Amino acid sequence: MIKKIVPIGLLAVAFAGSAWARPSSPDDAAALLNKANQMNYEEQETAKIAHSKAGDNQALITYADTIRGDHEANEEAVSALSRQKSIKLEGTNPDKVEKNSLKDLSGGAFNDAYLDDQIKGHKDALSMFESAKGSYRSDPDMELYIEQTLPVLQAHLKMAQNLRRHVSPMSAEDPSNNKSTTKGMGKSEGMGETSER
Repeated sequence: MIKKIVPIGLLAVAFAGSAWARPSSPDDAAALLNKANQMNYEEQETAKIAHSKAGDNQALITYADTIRGDHEANEEAVSALSRQKSIKLEGTNPDKVEKNSLKDLSGGAFNDAYLDDQIKGHKDALSMFESAKGSYRSDPDMELYIEQTLPVLQAHLKMAQNLRRHVSPMSAEDPSNNKSTTKGMGKSEGMGETSER
């Protein structure tokens, strides 16, 4: 079972674009908060997809729920910080979620792609936040936000890596991975094979 290991208020942003430069000005603070706002949206939406596609994979459901809850709380923190700094948050762009290939996958193929995406995204986000650390020495609120986000990113990455080790390798055809088609009868519909548990 995956446990929340950090307070809900200290939340992570998961996907960071490679176009990030080292933020240091008020304009860069606006860029950082807007990117965090978009990433929070994407993470929440992707976690909803993961939750719905996880079937009876309780570890994946728990991970997705943790990610979703953490990003909802981080979204609130970003909104509060942007109001405090008089930074206008741009609206979120649903295109990345709408075009995400995860929506077309299922079973083990979904699990593998989702966890790979989470690991890559968290590594990218850690890199971006680590490079931003220290850039806001004259802005203690931004510095605190970054310092509080880093351990959460590290925790999310570790959870995703641990899950990846435990669910891999997956077979999309193995009904015990996701959404069993056995209806509790021990045989896959139309397959005539006994499901191993």
